[in-house]
Amino acid sequence: MILSRTLLPALLAVLSFSFTVQAEPASDVLIGTWYSEKQQEGETIKWLTRRMQDQRYAALFLVCDGENFSWVQKETGVWRVEDGKLVQTASTIENMHGKKPAEKITTYTNLSLKEGTLTYHKMNSDKSSSFQHVADGFQISCENH
Repeated sequence: MILSRTLLPALLAVLSFSFTVQAEPASDVLIGTWYSEKQQEGETIKWLTRRMQDQRYAALFLVCDGENFSWVQKETGVWRVEDGKLVQTASTIENMHGKKPAEKITTYTNLSLKEGTLTYHKMNSDKSSSFQHVADGFQISCENH
C-alpha cells in the first residue's frame, strides 16, 4: 500500500525519544518507547507507544497481513498513573479514514515491570498486553527485514 511508504515514516518520526528510568515503579518508569507484537487470526498486530515526561503520549498501531497493512492507526493524548492504574486519554485518533478529535479513556490495571518488559491488563476486558522497552528511534512496519 502506498500509504505505508509515505505516511508511516512521518508517523514514526513522531515516536523518537530517549528513555528515563526510576528505581521504583512510579509513573516515571513508564516514560520511554514500548513495543509489542502478537499474532491473531492470521495477522500480525504491532504497537509502538511513546510516553513522554510531560505526560503526553503517541501510539502507533499496525495490523499486518503479511507485508501489507490491513490497518494503521495513530493515537495521541495524555497519560497518568492513578491509584496504581495507567490511564490514557486519547485526544486525537488518525487512521486510514482520516484524523478526528477523541475523548477516549482507556485504563490499565495490574501494571508490572520486570527486566524491561511492561505488562498490564485492560480494565473491563479480558485483554492483557506485554511490551518491551525499545531503543530511541525504533521503527515498525509490516515489511520483514
